[in-house]
Amino acid sequence: MRLGFVFTTWLCLICTFLTVSVEAQNHHAVSFGTNFFCSGGQVSPGAVFSRAVTAESKLPEGNIEPVVRRLSRKTFEELWDQQIVIDEVTLSMKGDLRRQIAKRAKIVVSSDPVRMFRVQTKKSGKELGYALILDEVGKYRPITFMVALDAKDRVLDLQVLVYREHIGKGIESPRFTRQFRNKDSGSKLKLHRDIKNLAGATLSARASVRAVRRALATIQQTVRSQMDLEWQRSDGESLGQPWSSQEVGRMEESPSEVEEVPLAKPVSRARPAMGTILRIDAYGANAANGIAAAFAEVERVEALLSRWRLDSDVIRVEKATVGTPVTVSPITLECVQAALVAAHDSGGAFDPTLVFEGYQQVKLDASSSTITLQAENLILDLGGIGKGFALDRAAAVLEAHGLHCALLDFGGQLLALDPPPGQLAWEVGIFDPRSYGTLLGSMPLVRASVATSSDYERGDHIVDPRKGEVAAVSLSTTIFASKATRADAASTTLAVLGPEHAERFLAKIPGGAAVILVEGEDSPRILGNLPR
Repeated sequence: MRLGFVFTTWLCLICTFLTVSVEAQNHHAVSFGTNFFCSGGQVSPGAVFSRAVTAESKLPEGNIEPVVRRLSRKTFEELWDQQIVIDEVTLSMKGDLRRQIAKRAKIVVSSDPVRMFRVQTKKSGKELGYALILDEVGKYRPITFMVALDAKDRVLDLQVLVYREHIGKGIESPRFTRQFRNKDSGSKLKLHRDIKNLAGATLSARASVRAVRRALATIQQTVRSQMDLEWQRSDGESLGQPWSSQEVGRMEESPSEVEEVPLAKPVSRARPAMGTILRIDAYGANAANGIAAAFAEVERVEALLSRWRLDSDVIRVEKATVGTPVTVSPITLECVQAALVAAHDSGGAFDPTLVFEGYQQVKLDASSSTITLQAENLILDLGGIGKGFALDRAAAVLEAHGLHCALLDFGGQLLALDPPPGQLAWEVGIFDPRSYGTLLGSMPLVRASVATSSDYERGDHIVDPRKGEVAAVSLSTTIFASKATRADAASTTLAVLGPEHAERFLAKIPGGAAVILVEGEDSPRILGNLPR
C-alpha cells in the first residue's frame, strides 16, 4: 500500500501550484448534509481548489457577513417586462415530494423548505412563469439562489441572492449566470460541458448547477403534476428578504446564540505542504499569527516525515543497519507510534512498512526517542497517516494561540474545531464520483475530522500489504473521527478491508462513522453515527 507523501521536486511543485486550486479540487475530504441520503443518494469525496497557488496565498480577510440582494416586485417586473401579479407558496421538502424531486434532478435534495412564486399577467391572469428561492451549499455555507422560469419551464434567469463565502463570488456575474438561460429539464446541465466553470469558483459553480436542476425538477413535480398548492397573493413592493432555511433552523434552535453573537472577521490562508494545499480559516484577534505558527508546525512535521528529503527522520531510520537504534524527534516517534497502533488494529491492512506484518519488526523506545528496524527491506511510509497527524498538530498550535473557531482543509481532509461565531457548525459538502458535480448532501462538522480514500482518484495505488497486490476497494470510503490522525489512517484501512469488515473495525474508533460507496450499488452504506 504505497501511499507515501507526494513530496515532489521543484518542477513538480510548480506544476502542482498551477493546477491545484484554493477551493480544494483534489477530491479527498468531505462532509455531508444534515438531511442525508434521500432517494438516489450517492457518496464520494469532494473538497475543491480552483485558484493557482505559488506560495502562501492570502485570501480575503474581510467581514463574511453576507451581502443580501433584496427581493422585490420590481425584480420580477424587470424579468417579465410587464405588469404582473405574484402568488407565493412555501414547499415543505419532506417524504415523497422530496424523493421524487431528487429522482428527477438526479441530485440529493435536502429537507430545507423552498419558496416558490407564481407570476401571472395583471390583466388576464395568464401564466408567465415561476421563480424559486432555494439554498445549495457552496464549500462551507449555503448560497441562496433565485431561479426564474418562463411559462415553458425554461430558465429565464439565475440570480445569487445571498452569498456567504468569501471566495468564489464570480458566480454572481452575468458572464456566468447567462449560461443557464433557456436551459430546461431536457438540458444536460453539466459543469465543464454545457456550463463553463469559473476559475476560483468550482464549488460555487457546482452549487449553481444543482440549484437550476432542482428548480426545474420542482416545477415538474409540483405545478406540472397538478399538485394541490396553497398559493397566497403577495401584495406590495417588498417580497421579503431571501432567507436561508439553514439559518432559520439555527435561529429556532438557539435564538440567543445567533442573535447576540455578531459574525466575526475570518482570516484565511492557504499554503502548499506535503504535495497539496493546506488551507486554514480561523477567527480571533491573533488569527494571522496563529495560522502562521500552524503552518510552521506542518513544515516541521513534513521535514521529519518526508520520504523525499535525505535528512528526514524516516530516511535516516531506513538507511541505518538492521537492528541499529536511530534517534528521532519526539514528533516522529509519536506519528510512527500512531501508525503502529493503526496497523495492529487493522490486522496489518494498514502497515507503514508496506510489508506483510512488517510493522511487528519496528521497535520504538520512548525513553531514548529511538526507532529500530529489526528486519531487512523495511521502510517507513507514513503517507497514509501523516497528513492527518499534521492536521492534529496544526490544530493544537491554533488552540495554543487562543484560536478555537477554525477549519483546516488539507488537500481535502477536513478538521473542524469550534464553528464560526454565531453559527452552530461548519457546513461542508460531499460529491458523487460517478456524476461529476453532483452533491450528495451537506452536514455540520464540529470538533471532528473527515477523510476519504477512493479508488477513482488513486487508480491502482491502494495496495493491500497483506497480499502485496491492489486492494479490491470500494469506490470511496469516508471516515468521521474525533482526531484527524485516526480518520486519515482509518479511511485507508477500510478501503483495503472492504465494507464487510467496516462495522467491526469502526467499533475500535470512539465516535467513528463511515460512508462507503460500493461499485454497483446505488446508495452508500452508512455505518456508525454520523454528525447531525
